[in-house]
Amino acid sequence: MGGLCTKCRPQVPKDKNSTIKHHGSFLRRKKTVSAAFSFATGSPAAEKDVMIPDGENLSKSKSALLDINQATEEDLMTLTNVGRVIAHNIVEYRKKIGGFRRVEDLALVSGIGAVKLEKLRKDIFVSSSRSKTNSSSTSISDITLPLNVNVSSVQQLSQVDGVSEELAKAIVEYRTENGKFHHITDLVDPAQLIDTPTLLKLKYVLTVNNLGHSRNVSNCSSRAVNIYPYGPESIPSSRPKFETVSDIRDGRPMVRIATWNLQQFSLDKVKNPGVREVICMTILENNIKILAVQELAHPDALSQIVNELNNPTLPNIQRIRSRSGLWKCSVSATAAGKMYQGMEYSGFLWNEGSEITLYSSSLLDKSEDGKKFARQPFLGYFKINQFDVVLVSVHLKAIGYADAEKDLNKLGSEISCLPLLVEVLKSQVPEEKDVIIVGDFNLEPDKTEFEVLRQNNFSAIVPETTPTNISTKNVKGSRSYDNMWINQSVCTSFTSHWDVVRNGLTSPWIPDGWSWGGVVSDHCPVWSEFFTDIDADPESSNANLEGITLSIG
Repeated sequence: MGGLCTKCRPQVPKDKNSTIKHHGSFLRRKKTVSAAFSFATGSPAAEKDVMIPDGENLSKSKSALLDINQATEEDLMTLTNVGRVIAHNIVEYRKKIGGFRRVEDLALVSGIGAVKLEKLRKDIFVSSSRSKTNSSSTSISDITLPLNVNVSSVQQLSQVDGVSEELAKAIVEYRTENGKFHHITDLVDPAQLIDTPTLLKLKYVLTVNNLGHSRNVSNCSSRAVNIYPYGPESIPSSRPKFETVSDIRDGRPMVRIATWNLQQFSLDKVKNPGVREVICMTILENNIKILAVQELAHPDALSQIVNELNNPTLPNIQRIRSRSGLWKCSVSATAAGKMYQGMEYSGFLWNEGSEITLYSSSLLDKSEDGKKFARQPFLGYFKINQFDVVLVSVHLKAIGYADAEKDLNKLGSEISCLPLLVEVLKSQVPEEKDVIIVGDFNLEPDKTEFEVLRQNNFSAIVPETTPTNISTKNVKGSRSYDNMWINQSVCTSFTSHWDVVRNGLTSPWIPDGWSWGGVVSDHCPVWSEFFTDIDADPESSNANLEGITLSIG
């Protein structure tokens, strides 16, 4: 491949005695090279001699470097340690982003990375004409981006990458029947022609007017553009339609209690407006009044959600602020245990404006005979109207790939300790019979490990057939790990209504790998309803849950 002559850079001589050295060495004398390698136009020009000054570093001479915005796969394969697969990856990634803006962008290509980029840096450069291509195809007429969806024809729209002929027809038909689009997000709602991830890809190649920047394109391979020149926050966030939920069920007052593993919920994560919006809107749209939260990476992270609920800064939350009430939270004073890349705290979030009071909350203390849980359960004693209940929030041992059998045994041991914990609660709060164990159990509820809970008259609300995990690649989920187990006393208050929330868990402002539109967590929130006008144990107590330990003797 070293002797391949291309228009992207001059041929590297095969003569080992040549004074031109590859990979950034210095030129020892003046050398005449062809100017036929035009980087500005990507097409051959009339040959003339160009003199390279004696002693000039080859890495500074563009005529000896490879333009990665114009290079073919064969050109790229002349680079050190770049084979056919990596060369193909570079070309495909270049098409996807509409050309490299800077050399550092090459590190994002599969098979390159930061280390290999440093080795290639002295042999490559990026030309300024990103949108131009080497193709001479004229089968598709020129169009100008962004394309106005209010005036463009089906043929014009279908020339844009990401717009199929079927979608182009649907756009034209919709505007004919309903009038012009007022905002590009109208394609998502109310038109429902595309989804949010597709909108992210088309946001800067489609418009509803003729204002803004434009760019001429002439063929399919050159139509990709930088879709985020102004950042993801420039894309409006849209929420799914929801029905207003009353606090009354069958003529009786009720409350929705939920659990949600927020997946490494750190201070940095909560700074993302998309994260705050998804969490707050999910709580408000689903009328959740008490939320048990797992995987808090910082004890102050949950208070940021409280602040957004009480004093919203985001438009969608401000719009339904009247539903907010007065929110409070309680977070474990110390870490419940370890999680991936840090310590994990647990917390409760509740709406005090809905006649909800937290008597006390505390982590289960470590017993003298050893730690029974990888992460200590977090206990909360709540009074909701006339309904008193103890919530036990857990995040049980996850089963890894390295030693799955050992992890499963540990998980089974943790589950077997839960009924014992309930017995300890009875001695600490003898007046309280209502107990709900919520959280991330890392195991389907039908497994034999949960038989000990069933024998103690606990029932799982979410069946094993209903997944509770989520990702952008698998929005339907595949594992039923998050759940709410209620004892026999609580069953009398259970309304039989529950759900696993899946809609509205993504945001165009949340990263998704190298793209946007990610989920706020890989867990879905789970809620269930309970009547609050009766209590199985009329005598309430404001007993303190601190200092509860679990010993097995």
